[in-house]
Amino acid sequence: MIAILLTQVDEPSDREFLTEMFYNFSRLMFSTAGNFVESNFEKDDIVQEALVRLIAKVDTLRTLQRNALASYIVVTVKHTAINHLRKRSKADKRILDIYDGIPDDIPDESSEDMDDRVILNDNLGKLSKVWPELSESDRFLLEGKYICGYTDAELSETLGCKESSVRMKLTRARRHALDLLTKEGVTVD
Repeated sequence: MIAILLTQVDEPSDREFLTEMFYNFSRLMFSTAGNFVESNFEKDDIVQEALVRLIAKVDTLRTLQRNALASYIVVTVKHTAINHLRKRSKADKRILDIYDGIPDDIPDESSEDMDDRVILNDNLGKLSKVWPELSESDRFLLEGKYICGYTDAELSETLGCKESSVRMKLTRARRHALDLLTKEGVTVD
């Protein structure tokens, strides 16, 4: 199925790059998915969905060195797996609600607020100096927003909170990272 997905890429050089990338990192992708689910079917689903997201970011992927590319892939699979588990949990809840006779309210996902995405290519090296000092939640938010390119709506679904809360948490995470960079004497463009 993944081979079929890669054949759908129109540009031959992109298809070749993505095929090579998948060949080199497929074990890492399935291993990362395996940290979240046990079923091989679910691992396949997660890796396929992550690959769809990666295909959309092929231009960014081409600019990354091997270690950065591996990290990008792991983060993408990790976030995809978390979303998969949340969706599965919601689906399980809906099934239980149907059996209990309780109607299920489906949230309106049509109103996604598309903030401008900040490109951190030049600042990623600087940010990596203080990355270990950031809290796990700050790292999760910054990875999701700026590395994986998730919208606030997708992050709010993953975190189980409102979009406005995600924006506030992102603001705080950016400020914290900037404060740490400033303490290190690093200037950010």
